[in-house]
Amino acid sequence: MAHSLSVLVPALNEERDLEATVRQLIRVVAGVCEDFEIIIVNDGSTDGTGAVATRLARTQPRVRVVENLRNMGLGYSYARGVREARKSHFVYVPGDNTWPEDSIGEILRHMGKADVVTSYATNPEVRVGFRRVISTAYTTTLNALFGLRMRYFNGLSVYPRQFLLTRPVTTWGFGFQAETLLKAIDAGLSVVEVGVPIDEAAARRSRALSLRNFLSVAKTVITTFWALRVARRRMLTSVGQL
Repeated sequence: MAHSLSVLVPALNEERDLEATVRQLIRVVAGVCEDFEIIIVNDGSTDGTGAVATRLARTQPRVRVVENLRNMGLGYSYARGVREARKSHFVYVPGDNTWPEDSIGEILRHMGKADVVTSYATNPEVRVGFRRVISTAYTTTLNALFGLRMRYFNGLSVYPRQFLLTRPVTTWGFGFQAETLLKAIDAGLSVVEVGVPIDEAAARRSRALSLRNFLSVAKTVITTFWALRVARRRMLTSVGQL
């Protein structure tokens, strides 16, 4: 069965890189999927991102723009993109032009091989020092908490849009990626992991590592663990006592 694809591009002050990102995506996605759209969510940018997005939507028929009146965060933009999407499958790609074209294409070529297509870096050594340690610790912790053997929880991931509508994210921060993947696995969706190289320069300038993001992700992990493991176990125990 042919799949259609909505590509979300959230953008916060990405005036410099947004156009290159979108044009790259049009090239890549067109090579693997005939029916697709690109949704730019301008997340309260204070530079010229909005003007770039509007120009792209005016000149590229597959591009649409959604405006957040103020900065709401990645998770919020992801959830809004899901609601705005019109295609059968959904993927989020950052608006800062940091994903190699070949890597995006390789991930998308696996659409249909499982319910969910997710990715991990084949060259994790490009992540510098502390960032690499944190990434490894994060993956190890989630695998231990949820009894999994995933290689990564924050890679580019393609989901059936209908699943995302029925199990929406509950966090507006960076933890939305792990939350979504954990919910998909919990729901019994099949998952294929695709190894791809990531861009060295992008790995070095990532903005994901900050105290605010760390606390947000920690909160998401705790609430997701409670919802998927603790609360459910309590419910099953109560049912067994009836």
